[in-house]
Amino acid sequence: MQRILCPQCGAPVEFKSAASVMAVCGSCRSTLLKDAESVKRIGEMAEVLEDYSPIQITSTGKYEGKRFDVVGRLQLRYEAGFWNEWYVWFEDGTDGWLSDASGQYAVTRTRPSKDKDPALPPFDSLAPGKELKLDGKIYYAADLRRCRAVSGQGELPFAVGADGYEAVVADFRALDEFLTLDYSDAPTPQVYLGKAYSLDDMQRGSLRAEHLVEESAGNYVGKIKALDCPSCGAPISFAAAVATQVICPNCRAQVDCSGETAEVLAKQKKVASIQTTLSLGAKATIDNAAYTLIGLMQCEDPDPEESSRWIEYLLYSQQKGFLWLVESDDGWDKVRVCDRWPSPVSDKRYSYEGKRYDKLYDYDSVVKLALGAFNWRVKVGDVSHITDFGLGNGKLTRETADAELGWSVSERVGAAQVGRWFNFPELGKVKEKSPDKSNSLSGVAIFACVAMLFFNADELENGHWLSMIVGGVFIWLPVWIQNKLRDN
Repeated sequence: MQRILCPQCGAPVEFKSAASVMAVCGSCRSTLLKDAESVKRIGEMAEVLEDYSPIQITSTGKYEGKRFDVVGRLQLRYEAGFWNEWYVWFEDGTDGWLSDASGQYAVTRTRPSKDKDPALPPFDSLAPGKELKLDGKIYYAADLRRCRAVSGQGELPFAVGADGYEAVVADFRALDEFLTLDYSDAPTPQVYLGKAYSLDDMQRGSLRAEHLVEESAGNYVGKIKALDCPSCGAPISFAAAVATQVICPNCRAQVDCSGETAEVLAKQKKVASIQTTLSLGAKATIDNAAYTLIGLMQCEDPDPEESSRWIEYLLYSQQKGFLWLVESDDGWDKVRVCDRWPSPVSDKRYSYEGKRYDKLYDYDSVVKLALGAFNWRVKVGDVSHITDFGLGNGKLTRETADAELGWSVSERVGAAQVGRWFNFPELGKVKEKSPDKSNSLSGVAIFACVAMLFFNADELENGHWLSMIVGGVFIWLPVWIQNKLRDN
């Protein structure tokens, strides 16, 4: 470890990693470059936006049996949000990165190039879902970003100027394995390999306490603790600790929370209010964890022949992260993003956690209305292509957008269960949707009437209508009785 005094303010600054060449002074934000015999100040780096992440510099954990310490952080921002890359130093003297994006984590380390490596594709040729073969494995493009590293903390293995730098990265997935191609420095990318990571492998005592996350997250330079809409002044209290993008429920203004000040991005005009079963700010206890409903979207399949609409509710828990509830005409689904990706069996079948899901249907999802807080910039008109795969009451869903591809897994839950989660007993009284047997009875009644008229055509010609009317009453009486019982 090397300890020096900041040449700008005199505060002590430590270099814990031998691989670190830069550190950010925690007192004055000066960017310090470690030279062979001295430390030079090369500017001032932007303040990071404290978010809901429980990770902090000094956090420790284990990966593949080796202890590591978190010694630095880069914050990378793109048009729709940002994520953290934590620089980690292993006990064996090697280093790596702990990616932290929307409650999903992965540890990656540099993979040296090999003589027999295949030619890697240029960044502009990539698209979500594209295959890449490396070391005998097939990876699928999951996230393609041109972003900017604009802020940092602690130590970093390379120099970053005050203005940051453009980062060009492509993430690939295969089951729980990650592959990152970093095109930031050259057309030939640097390769990083790793795996999805669980915070269960972190030392809990080294993570930020829940109350500290709640107090600091969403603040700007440590000064703003509550966000008022810059457009109408209405409070947006539920944005604290979770949101980088907020849509004011009062005036529909879209607010960006990823800068030093809240900025109105767009005003949604003439957007009709919608009545939803669950309200923003609602509290729930699901699987022994406390959740808050922070955002909701009304989405639509624009298919002119069979259009449909549904509501997607975004919930957040400090213990469990993000969870979705989807309400549609078919009922309720509980949805989680897959940390481990499914594997293809064929074009129409995928395997996940030992089960095989068969393809159901393809459709598009268009955002028609969005309210509340989100961990990315959601806006009306956003389009994604959906493919559902089913097994019993469960579904696997592949969602593809312009720059990313993701998987989620869902299970059908009853309205009564949702009511218990939210302490909303009225919801539990809603009758679960069941097949509409009246439609089948109506079909039988219509067929019976047609048959009766056909076989009694002579009676009709002779004016004997009464028997036909009586017969029709007896045919339709069961349908009428069933409809009355259903309505009551």
